[in-house]
Amino acid sequence: MSTALPVLPGPSATDCCPPRVGLRPARDVDRIARMAKALSEPVRVRIVDVLLRSSEPVCQCEFVALFETKQSLLSHHLRKLVEADLVVVERRHKWAYYSIAPTATEELSSWLTSP
Repeated sequence: MSTALPVLPGPSATDCCPPRVGLRPARDVDRIARMAKALSEPVRVRIVDVLLRSSEPVCQCEFVALFETKQSLLSHHLRKLVEADLVVVERRHKWAYYSIAPTATEELSSWLTSP
């Protein structure tokens, strides 16, 4: 059985201290959150890694061979990455070719490295 921790007297949150930094209104937090959510699946991180290292768009059939999984499951993951604006898709006849969205890496990198 767990015992409740005692509540110690002290200042209220409003009396404690003011925030040291403010919010950054220019940052598109909804977009960054969509990207982060899309990257919450390890297979999607692996897909992005392949795309980052490829000098050309990658055909969907290459992903099937790389990941040794069903094409329908890969399509699901690729669609999530496209919806999050991390990846762009180009249709060539019956094939789909994927590449990193031009601003996605810049935006994530800027957010993660800026003070």
